[in-house]
Amino acid sequence: MQLVKTLSVMALATGAVVAMPAAHHKREWRGGGNRWWQPEVVVSATPTFDGNFFNRPTPEESTPTPAEAPEETSAPADSWAPAAPSATPTSAPADTGASGGQGNYMAVVSKMRAAGGLPSFTQDSTLEANALKTSTESTNGLQHQLNPGTFAQVLAPGSVDNFESVYVGGWLCEIPSLPGLNGICSTAAQGWDHSNGETGHADVLSSTKYSKIGCAISGTGVWACDLA
Repeated sequence: MQLVKTLSVMALATGAVVAMPAAHHKREWRGGGNRWWQPEVVVSATPTFDGNFFNRPTPEESTPTPAEAPEETSAPADSWAPAAPSATPTSAPADTGASGGQGNYMAVVSKMRAAGGLPSFTQDSTLEANALKTSTESTNGLQHQLNPGTFAQVLAPGSVDNFESVYVGGWLCEIPSLPGLNGICSTAAQGWDHSNGETGHADVLSSTKYSKIGCAISGTGVWACDLA
């Protein structure tokens, strides 16, 4: 029996439709429909030094040996002084392409819009906030919300690191013949099940009706992209 993951799409004045990708390592879908569970993963980092590193006494602090008084000489006093440190330019932090640490999803979106000869989407903070709210509240599967400002929404399970797989393989590859895909769906769609023939996600993301997009993922492991 093949395990599957569920996708979902909603547009204003239309019903929700569902599509599916295949099993993913350590992820389990149960109960059919759109219910998905992911085992909790806990990672802890160990610092290379402890917090008292700069407070430790040096070995010389135990019993310092007084130095002998130097003999008087007629040489002039040493006028050496430490040179002023040179200014080190600091680079600005890299743009993540999204609020809330969502990764540079706009690089993927812009690349695929350009490949398809479509007008570029503008990244929108309101739509990102709407998408994050939907993702955060999708605690029992994929649960759509068309919040104020949102006119269409696509959902899929995923992680911060696999947005391109979701956007291309999970959503756009519902229509492998879309301009710009150029046969990549034979590999990009691996792990995604499009056997039900659903094209709603690809229709929304390849449309020229929308000009703005905002995507987000939360701890629920649900990618949401809202459009307007």
